[in-house]
Amino acid sequence: MLHKLFNLKNSHLIFDLFLENKINSFYAPHILNNQTNVSFSPSFALSSTFKTLYIVKDIPDYLNLEFQKLNNNTDFKKVNQYKGYLVNLIECDSTEAFIAKNLNKRNRKNLYSKKRKLYKNHKISSQIFFGSISKSVYDNIFETLYTLLKNRFKEKKIHNRYLSNWKALQASTFQKILDKQVSLHIIYDDSKPIVITLNFHKGDVVFSHIQAYDVNYSRYNLGDISMMNHLEWLINNNIAVFDLSMGKTYYKEKWCNHTYTFIYHIFYNKKALLSKVCANIIVNELKFIQFLRNKSIIGKLINFDKFLYYYKSNVSKE
Repeated sequence: MLHKLFNLKNSHLIFDLFLENKINSFYAPHILNNQTNVSFSPSFALSSTFKTLYIVKDIPDYLNLEFQKLNNNTDFKKVNQYKGYLVNLIECDSTEAFIAKNLNKRNRKNLYSKKRKLYKNHKISSQIFFGSISKSVYDNIFETLYTLLKNRFKEKKIHNRYLSNWKALQASTFQKILDKQVSLHIIYDDSKPIVITLNFHKGDVVFSHIQAYDVNYSRYNLGDISMMNHLEWLINNNIAVFDLSMGKTYYKEKWCNHTYTFIYHIFYNKKALLSKVCANIIVNELKFIQFLRNKSIIGKLINFDKFLYYYKSNVSKE
């Protein structure tokens, strides 16, 4: 990837916004959710200084951003990339109504059957931490979440990008739960967490960042049961959008009733020839990469996370 080889400055808007409450100073600090016409304002600005190019990645097209002109030299190009998935709960007053409208008869039957069997065979309960949690409980949940993720991705033989920054994530999230910027949704079998979901909150949007489940319970389709619990809580708390972000999966296609497009903004100096040339090269590169994704060459035939998993596994054996 040329933009990675060139080591160009970049940021990921969706993660900066939802995880860190930040936005790049290229944009005015007022964001409108065009699904609901509700606006919100991030608290912190990221530096927008650059020499040749600056790439702002992963901008959901359901968020309206206002470009903030910092000088007369800076301009940007827009490139559409991969799909994102969300659950739109506007005008939805119950979990049952959402399921009846959005899941087919076969999926509904399977969902309720799996849930009955899970509750019959195990001592199931659920809990949501949002505004209150003890440090000891928090640390135990995060340790379990780490283990569940590690085991799940080992089973899938795919590199997990979250684990490398785990300590920083754990250190920063506790206070955010107390401040109601983050929620933890847990399903227990007796006292053992079997599903853990980490969500970030911004305005009327809940961003689902990480979900992991115990692979020993795979036959129950725990993701579906967790989604039922989420829908009930989201509707009761007047949340309009549950964003499941990028990555095409059967689970997301089944539950999400709205898809959106992630956009990249390539900022460049329009008065500098090198900057303009590099911007055009990067735009064409990104379009070509997305063409390969659309043809299932990247993602299926070529899966970089699988390559990374096998590479790191072989390195650790040496």
